[in-house]
Amino acid sequence: MLLDHFNSFADYQPVDMLLDFSVFNCASLLETPIDTTPLRPREGGFLPSTLVETDRGFIQARDVKPGDMIYTFDGGAQEVQAVRHAVPRLTTLMHVPAGALGNDTDLLLPADQTVALELDAAERLFGLPLVTAKLIHLAGHKGIKAAAPESIGRIHITCTEEELIWAESGMLVLAGEGGPDGAFCELSLTEVRQVLASDEGRALSQTGMGAEDARYPDPFDAVFMPALAA
Repeated sequence: MLLDHFNSFADYQPVDMLLDFSVFNCASLLETPIDTTPLRPREGGFLPSTLVETDRGFIQARDVKPGDMIYTFDGGAQEVQAVRHAVPRLTTLMHVPAGALGNDTDLLLPADQTVALELDAAERLFGLPLVTAKLIHLAGHKGIKAAAPESIGRIHITCTEEELIWAESGMLVLAGEGGPDGAFCELSLTEVRQVLASDEGRALSQTGMGAEDARYPDPFDAVFMPALAA
């Protein structure tokens, strides 16, 4: 059936002129294995309102952009290579009172965020002036405790190498993958307990008080340890 309009027999270019099949090997695509491994959710990350120190001063993590210079523990000012924003289904949070980790105000941070600890006990036990630990492992230390989970965005800041970034005036927060093979020594829950118990015991001995006199409860007794949400 003929089309009755002005361009029914207009000039056209054959389809085979548009595709160059000489460089398109379908067989090679079929032979290439497809990686079906699910992506592992990234741990840690800054909440959007967390202040981090850059060459522009302390700014909220939501305002950090690639190319910014951000201050780190042992690398000085480092260039931000990438910034990734994500909104997990649910984020388990920890409440960090002012002064607990060098922060000057009360904070909410992801429970799986890694933070730095500068304790005398860490140097005595591990020979390191600074170690890192998951924030959830510090529950009970200086008032740090679990907070209600929320669906809240996380911002992952990436530099050339794994770094400890200065945040909230005086605390150090990990930017990078971390873990046992990371650039900084990350303590397990058991090691965190040993370091904190040793540090508190030394402080008590210097004041002439015994543990039974201090009547301090074990900060890890009956601590609510919610499972980390993806």
